Amino acid sequence: MRFIISLISLGVTGLIVPGIASPTAKGSRDMNILMIMVEDWSAFAIGAYGNSVVQTPNIDRLAKEGVRFDRAYCQGTVCNPSRASLVTGLRPDSTRVYGNGEAMDRVVPADAPSLARVLKARDGAWLGNIGKLVHRWDEAQRFGVGFDLNEYTHHYDILENFAGEQRPVPAPPGVSVWAEDEALLLPEPHGTRLRELQAEREARKAAGEADTWELRKRFQQYHAEMIGYSGLPEEEMEDGRIARRTVDLLGQLARRQDGKPFFLSVGFYATHTPLLAPKQYVDLYDPAAMELSPAQPEKDVGVPAVARRMGRNYDIFNGLYPQFAQTPEREREALAAYYACATYVDAQIGLVLEGLEAAGLADNTIVVFFSDHGFQLGEHGMWSKFSLFEQSSRVPLIVRMPGAAGNGRVTDAMVELVDVLPTLAEWWGLPRDPRWEGDSFAPLVQQPAQPWKEAVFATIPISGLGRMVRTPGWRYSEWRKDTGLPGKSAPVARELYDLRKDPLEQINLAEDPAHAPQAAAMAARLQAGWLAARPPGKGR
Repeated sequence: MRFIISLISLGVTGLIVPGIASPTAKGSRDMNILMIMVEDWSAFAIGAYGNSVVQTPNIDRLAKEGVRFDRAYCQGTVCNPSRASLVTGLRPDSTRVYGNGEAMDRVVPADAPSLARVLKARDGAWLGNIGKLVHRWDEAQRFGVGFDLNEYTHHYDILENFAGEQRPVPAPPGVSVWAEDEALLLPEPHGTRLRELQAEREARKAAGEADTWELRKRFQQYHAEMIGYSGLPEEEMEDGRIARRTVDLLGQLARRQDGKPFFLSVGFYATHTPLLAPKQYVDLYDPAAMELSPAQPEKDVGVPAVARRMGRNYDIFNGLYPQFAQTPEREREALAAYYACATYVDAQIGLVLEGLEAAGLADNTIVVFFSDHGFQLGEHGMWSKFSLFEQSSRVPLIVRMPGAAGNGRVTDAMVELVDVLPTLAEWWGLPRDPRWEGDSFAPLVQQPAQPWKEAVFATIPISGLGRMVRTPGWRYSEWRKDTGLPGKSAPVARELYDLRKDPLEQINLAEDPAHAPQAAAMAARLQAGWLAARPPGKGR
């Protein structure tokens, strides 16, 4: 297994000592930015965030060298709304992206900010993306405008109105460039069955049927149940190819002679279903040794059904195929597979960080790492994302800026992914867009202990819409259904958890008379929204 190699062996000198600012460090306006984003990676499945079982040495090292954010949250606990907020700096009520079904090009306002266009205002900067940034590039084409290079591993037709270079991430000879084909190579019987299901879908499409979710479901939900050994070596899997291509590109960027900074977004997938990894990572985790979450559904007190998705899983353990029933034995297998995927993607990030060092770019590049949302690992009987529980809404976030005074420290400040675009802009000296609904957390990289936001917010569309407000000690949620009347909705359920005493959110206090004042205060905070919770001095 290959992890980060010694910096001494790379011949790198003049390293930044964590927590001590370099007297020669340039201002952030002249630094490159490497943004690493991973799908579905739970903060609870990273060593640096307290998990003593999973092996994530590269992210652990990054956390020691940079600033680890312990209270970072997404705006929607599924891919599309979270990423829409990331690339616009707007919240779901403004992007109008609440779930995975909305196409960004169709619903996001035409004049909304766009990450690539914002950063392109940095004179002469080169912008690139490898892997996943938005949910679907074919449904978010205008958000690719501004990138000089966009490489991806999922099949799309050529994107229109895209001035830069666009192409698939290269694959080794004889290997398909499209990630969708990886699962078709699974060991028997699964590879055969997936090919059969795919053939059924293609035949029905050829007969004139629309490619709806109902048509895709049988293939995609069988696909989601696949766990364990992928049958492929890491260099041929999607994330392995993305990592190696990124290393090649960093070497090319290091040879540029124009003195202008670059922004490179790298999107990895491995902790998303299907939970498949190369054999050397799968072999690290014995399913029999896995301990299931203590937050089992029979221990929940007053937790509303809507908060637990009415007992349904939409991804792994989706219930469509009886042979993949949610038994304790299979849950342990899934947990081991998830950890294997975490270690696999950690190793790929390690390769990228090695490449950054080897190219001589580490001392002039800001590295920002996060995931788009979390992942339920059996808590409340739930798997995958798509809930308002802490396991879905909380994300890992680490920033390593050369020379930053906060390096080597941890911050409890509450931040959100909607804050990322304002932060990137501030690092490059670009003006704040007045439409943004997040605040730059750049000051926290220098002074991690300063007062910051009072609350963070998220939404999810289940039986209407669930809305959450999270403060340092409490989480409050309201679930409402649309009545069909303008501006009117009917309450379905409420939640209130004291996370200081109940970190697994198993005792709902919303209807407890003794906690009525706290419930009312949190309801008022939810109603007041993000503007009333901004950091000090940000114009509440």
